[in-house]
Amino acid sequence: KQRFFGTWGDIGIVNATIQALKIAYKKDRKGYFILMSGQDYPLRSNSDIFNFLKESYGIDFITAYEIPHSGWAEGGIDRLDKYKLNKSLNRKHFVQLPSIYDSSFYSLKTIGKLNFLRKSRRFEEMKLVLKKRKFPGYLKPYGGSQWWSLTAETIGIILNFIDQHPDYIDYHQNTLLPDEIFFHSIIKTLQESNKLKSSLTYVNWERPTGPLPVTFKMEDFEELKEASKDHLFARKFDVHLDEEILDEIDNNLLT
Repeated sequence: KQRFFGTWGDIGIVNATIQALKIAYKKDRKGYFILMSGQDYPLRSNSDIFNFLKESYGIDFITAYEIPHSGWAEGGIDRLDKYKLNKSLNRKHFVQLPSIYDSSFYSLKTIGKLNFLRKSRRFEEMKLVLKKRKFPGYLKPYGGSQWWSLTAETIGIILNFIDQHPDYIDYHQNTLLPDEIFFHSIIKTLQESNKLKSSLTYVNWERPTGPLPVTFKMEDFEELKEASKDHLFARKFDVHLDEEILDEIDNNLLT
């Protein structure tokens, strides 16, 4: 009853994260709340991780930058101003629809998108174009890596903020990849900058060839060893692609 569809780039993963945070926060445990995926793996031993977080307590680890950001297509502005509508539940099968107040609305591409919605009899979604989509004025938009490590105190601030601003969740119903904006904007606006540092999860988005982010294999061990100096975890890994890299990490980094 507490599960959500994890459609790619959709609000479901944010809703699921919020629900998990509410359940965990009610247990009134102190320490860090760490968001990880099933393709993450530690780069340091349990004791090293524990000691690092104990010594760092009070710092929130989340990579976030102001939007627009040069590393994102259109600077990420399209995520804020356009409506993301799924064509199906398949990965990356969606359209981004501008409102009539956006100059990009007046194009053949928009006509094609509206025609798709018309044929699908999704008339309520077609009406969205009549309303300008605007990021909530009580926050500044920030974006970055989905994976973070936040103190229990910060989680309390986030949950309280969400309770007081249900419209913030409503806005993100039509955001492309809201998991890369939702928490970042809250934290960067409300938290003191000297209490923020970059994510502790290492991800490689910069390799010139192959799918991104990189799925690590044995030949990447030295890269991961270097990354372990500043990170506690890494992703992505796939046991069906290369299981030996996990054994190499176990034997050389987690001992």
